[in-house]
Amino acid sequence: MSTNFDANGIKNSAKSIGALLDDMSAFTALKPQWPNAGHFALAEWLERIVDDRRNAIVAHAEHLKLAFEQMETTLTKIADDFQNADGDNAAKIKTSITELQTHIIDDVSKMDKNTENDQHNFTGDKKSGDGDGYSDNLTTPV
Repeated sequence: MSTNFDANGIKNSAKSIGALLDDMSAFTALKPQWPNAGHFALAEWLERIVDDRRNAIVAHAEHLKLAFEQMETTLTKIADDFQNADGDNAAKIKTSITELQTHIIDDVSKMDKNTENDQHNFTGDKKSGDGDGYSDNLTTPV
């Protein structure tokens, strides 16, 4: 029994996966849209809900883009390892997949931490305790 593979097919698939979210314009346009319902308790609660959902949509797209780009890199490396076949390739491929998982988790965590530090609710006002970024506790009063 033999195993066959198409290194160019893997590389082409990797390139297609990596390009899935090349056009992030819809999410880029969504990012700076700050809800402004007014400055009373119910309005600020509504702003937090809208802001939280906007942030979630943008974060999801950014996380997917990051994952797709990492997948492209790793699949290309795997295809290259297959082409340069030797006895150590299975270990190299396993290491590549483990590194892919680690890179994606680390990069998503770093992205979320940076967003948490930079993002603020309520039409850009920098109020302390406003539930900034992606970790807003929507049950806490403003």
